[in-house]
Amino acid sequence: MGKFGESSVKGFLHTEGTKIINGDGEEIILQGYGCGNWTNPEGFMVGAPTDIQLKGDIFSPKLIPPRRFDRRRTFNQVLQELCGTKYAREFWPVWYKNHLGEADIKAMAELGLNSVRLPINAVTLLEEEPGYVWNEDGFKMLDEVIDLCEKYKIYAILDLHAAPGGQSATACDGGLDNIPHLYIDDESWERALALWERLAQRYGDRWIVGGYDLLNEPVSLPNHRYCVPKLAKFYDEAIARIRKYDTKHMFTLEGSCFSRSNEIFDHEYDPGYHNWCIHVHMYGSSPERRDLYPYLLKGLEYNVPVWIGEGGASPSVNAVFYDIAADYGIGFNMWCWKTAMERDGQTMAVGYHLPKEWETVRKYCAGGPKPSYERSTAIFDELLENIKYENCIHNKDIIRISRKIPELDLPAVGYDNMPGDGKSFVGSWNYGNLLNYRLEDRTKLVWMPGVEEPRPGFDMYEDENIQRPFQPLDVLMLELAQKEFAVYTVRAVKENCRLSVLGRGLENAKAAVYFNDVPAGEFELGAELKVYATDMCLPAGDEVKVRIAVQEGCAQLKTLKFFY
Repeated sequence: MGKFGESSVKGFLHTEGTKIINGDGEEIILQGYGCGNWTNPEGFMVGAPTDIQLKGDIFSPKLIPPRRFDRRRTFNQVLQELCGTKYAREFWPVWYKNHLGEADIKAMAELGLNSVRLPINAVTLLEEEPGYVWNEDGFKMLDEVIDLCEKYKIYAILDLHAAPGGQSATACDGGLDNIPHLYIDDESWERALALWERLAQRYGDRWIVGGYDLLNEPVSLPNHRYCVPKLAKFYDEAIARIRKYDTKHMFTLEGSCFSRSNEIFDHEYDPGYHNWCIHVHMYGSSPERRDLYPYLLKGLEYNVPVWIGEGGASPSVNAVFYDIAADYGIGFNMWCWKTAMERDGQTMAVGYHLPKEWETVRKYCAGGPKPSYERSTAIFDELLENIKYENCIHNKDIIRISRKIPELDLPAVGYDNMPGDGKSFVGSWNYGNLLNYRLEDRTKLVWMPGVEEPRPGFDMYEDENIQRPFQPLDVLMLELAQKEFAVYTVRAVKENCRLSVLGRGLENAKAAVYFNDVPAGEFELGAELKVYATDMCLPAGDEVKVRIAVQEGCAQLKTLKFFY
């Protein structure tokens, strides 16, 4: 699949203007997953007790101490209390291996992914001891995963997710006390820089390492905004120190505020090499280019690419949004690959079952009785078995649909973004729509029949009737008048893939369907909202363009279904 697939995984990645280029000078769109919980487990994704994870705590201006089992540090504390220090010490190497093994990397490759983000907790490689005590076993474990990435042709992005001292001031940075010590403690600062030097020395010649993600979600909470200038300084110093040993690798740099702010991108971070990109995290974004504008504009200003290094939404939203992003050279990395099944995240590809007696651990963390060492050890032994890929539940549909590979339902308002008006769609409507969705296109998007229209809320008092935000793909339909059309792209199409259209006609509508500009047939749409055009088969191919053009009357289209 060209710039999306395995064939593009070759040679060191580097930037060329606003594109990411492989070793042969070809554009590549990074598509992958982040392996959260691997060396840096986060409590809410690994079965921590929910009754002590108080909602809103992380946004409090007060110091909130770490909670039981909310991060690797407190996970390990509970592990020592329940199973003993020897068991805890031996637990982590097995957790690392079982949580991300060859079966996982192979599965990513089979799903067509070309990259993986590897979240690293600093303590995995650098012991929290006086001086510099490097954990060679941790480095060997990382070596093995990188070797697997090379075997299966998947770029590995090294992500310092939990830096010495903590950089985010939330549980995800594995810190001591929800304070970003990286920026306020000289020792933490220097240890983080030393760690990146060590990584550069060890992996500077490994082309399969796609890039260095220097810090995950730095300075994310408003009460620590005073650290933002120190964040920019850290990037400057880290890049200068890495470049002493490694002049080849690309940097992915995240802004503050959960990697959504552009404020630090005000100068050239990699002088002499200019090999860096803006790394943004986007969850629940509206599937349109409007949400990309701040990052596209900043990327153009500094002539660097943008990468959605973490995020995700429902598969249908991903399918539309990530395809639009790809038009501008922006790849994606969903979060996250493997979590506890009960987390039930809409982007989770692999889920494991918690042990049968897991509630015993939860109750202990919440102040309940302590189970015996023997019983606790059995519970955690079961957890280690459950997280193996072969013992997990696999959801391959999420990434397949997100990559627009049939079978899938594609919302009609999710038509192609590029090459734009007159080629991907026809836009001549000047009155907008109820959700202000894709206004730049000037397409006529109408409200779904039978769904209550949005009503305004009032800021002056608490309005109990305020509705939750609508997802445009769920409630809008594309209206096409005579001689108007829309184009949709699907990929990796096999033989006997069929098309049907959910919609309705106004004024005795008739539409024609084209596959890769070749006429495929016609169908009429009645006044009833139902499925039409069920007898057309797409040609097999890496990429198929489907164009629906109205020949007579007016048609309102809701969903295109591609199925076998």
